[in-house]
Amino acid sequence: MPSLISTIEDYSPVIIYSPDWKQGSSQSDNLASSYTSSSFFATSTTGGTASFTFNGTGIELFGSKRGNHGLYQVSIDGTTFPAASGEATDPGIFQTSLFSKTDLEQGLHTVVLENQGSAGQFVDLDFITWHGNIGQSNEQLSVATVQDDDPSFVYSPSNAWSNTPSELGFFSGSSGHLTSTPGAFFTYEFQVSSRDGVSLYGPVGPAYAPFSIQLNGDLLSFSAQKSMNASQTLLYHADGLGAGSHTLKLLFEPSAAGQMFAVDFAQVYTTPSITNK
Repeated sequence: MPSLISTIEDYSPVIIYSPDWKQGSSQSDNLASSYTSSSFFATSTTGGTASFTFNGTGIELFGSKRGNHGLYQVSIDGTTFPAASGEATDPGIFQTSLFSKTDLEQGLHTVVLENQGSAGQFVDLDFITWHGNIGQSNEQLSVATVQDDDPSFVYSPSNAWSNTPSELGFFSGSSGHLTSTPGAFFTYEFQVSSRDGVSLYGPVGPAYAPFSIQLNGDLLSFSAQKSMNASQTLLYHADGLGAGSHTLKLLFEPSAAGQMFAVDFAQVYTTPSITNK
């Protein structure tokens, strides 16, 4: 069956950092340009974790190895793997694999990266790739992009959403919806079959806010507030939802006055066996 290979940057809201992780940039690290998108998340707190839940068969974590880095350890679904060293002679090794696992059963998994270094020693995360299966054998994977102004998106209340956000040129198709009204929400309805996938994209940055997503009864909380601005960022992903119509609901939940949220587009992953059912 088709294999979906996905990559997310360190600043994607679907990666949960706890506690005391900070986003690195060229303002705080003169080697930031050695990371993809010139961005990374790092912690020197022993026991600090970065976790990511995915539906798939394989996962790989990328980061750097530097002189001020120490031990780190990875677990998947509670199974802990041997600790590894993130230390390397400066200026360091960048965009390198910290951990890889490729023989997982297709299904839902949670990977956790934990800093086990001594006080003051870092671990960082640059990006993550994961693999999943969609559809049946010998099929071609199709990815449909659905813009935010498609009728399948319904914004409520309608007067709380603007379709002319600033810096519109950074949005896919020069189209986006933005709100700064607490409690505003939108729904996105899509039709799929089993082993499908759906992703939601939008901007993140200092002025953006926490949000929650409800799909098939599951309510999850995320945050689009990051230290650096980035466009067309993966805000949410789900797959293996089962056949039928699904409705995704996103609720804007600002934690401070003046925050905002914007949605850019959705992507739905399908195969002929999914489309023709």
